[in-house]
Amino acid sequence: MALSNGSGGRGWCVEQAFFWDRMDVSTRGHWQRWKKPAIRGVKFALGALIVWMVARSLFGAWDDLRAYGETLEPSLPWLIVSAGVYLLGLSCFGNFFTRIMARSETPVRLAPGQRAYLIGHLGKYVPGKALVVVLRVGLLVPYGARAATAAFATLYETLVMMATGGILAGWIFVIWPGPPIEVPMGGGRSVSVPLAALSMGIGIPLLILAEARVFPKLAMTASIPFPGVHRDALPRVSIALLAEGIGWSLLGWTLMGLSLVATIQGIEPGSLPMTGWPMAIAAVALATVAGFLVAIFPGGLVIREAVLTASLGPVLGAEPAIVAALMLRLVWVVAELAISGALMLLRPKRSVAEVVPPVPDSVAGSSPASRLPGS
Repeated sequence: MALSNGSGGRGWCVEQAFFWDRMDVSTRGHWQRWKKPAIRGVKFALGALIVWMVARSLFGAWDDLRAYGETLEPSLPWLIVSAGVYLLGLSCFGNFFTRIMARSETPVRLAPGQRAYLIGHLGKYVPGKALVVVLRVGLLVPYGARAATAAFATLYETLVMMATGGILAGWIFVIWPGPPIEVPMGGGRSVSVPLAALSMGIGIPLLILAEARVFPKLAMTASIPFPGVHRDALPRVSIALLAEGIGWSLLGWTLMGLSLVATIQGIEPGSLPMTGWPMAIAAVALATVAGFLVAIFPGGLVIREAVLTASLGPVLGAEPAIVAALMLRLVWVVAELAISGALMLLRPKRSVAEVVPPVPDSVAGSSPASRLPGS
């Protein structure tokens, strides 16, 4: 049985083979019979969980917003602009995700890569955020990606994205320092930390983890619970790929900050002059990075709003900053739902090389790997 990696569906079949070869004949028979219903059931359960968590976030944001902004009359065109700019920002990170996959043995085209990236974002609303990986893997495997490679690419893209966001926010807060933020330490205690120090303190360690000599060790350590995953599933990370990722991430964070600018313009016209735009970019970057690190809150809720409010309060005033943070959350959730719904309907066609041939039931009992060409 050959376990060397190949292209397209071969890598996926190799990972299936590891578990297949460890089943006895009776277990294989049961698996063949219940495979399709079980997969459909799991997909339905995960889909229902995601829909419930996203709806909960959406209605929670709406309730919070009504509590603070009963008299609010937002400009719909500006909110649409905010949503569009936000999705453009997300697409920058999605493009980098596809570039990482291109550095692997199972690359995918831009369209399936962006689709998996954007839809996968809905997984962040489930506490733990692990469903982000599950969704992207599930959406890319039919296009020839190896499951482990898609998971590693998600991890690497996230590290570079968050590292760049933290360092970018740190530099901006060094130039335009805001008031320190109270960081809870447990037991009712808190410590006052300058925004620049907090941002750099998050961003620099993440950048070290994304370094080309460190990331492979981190990735293989994370893969220990998954037998059969070897170094050949890793994308080929390098200094050049890291620099490319930082470039895409800087553009992405800038656009996401401008999304906040458009939101503020939609609820408080003229309240944020152009000189305040860098602060908006830094606030969005730090709020998102801090929210991501606190995995227990779905989508970084609470933490993201707290950081945004602390960062923007000196510029907008306390209450307008809270309303802006809540409105931004609402706009982003709606934008993610809209683009995910559209992309679920617009499924890119698979090329001949991407199609994984089905395993016929008549040959059940033999290893899938043994049926691979060249095995």
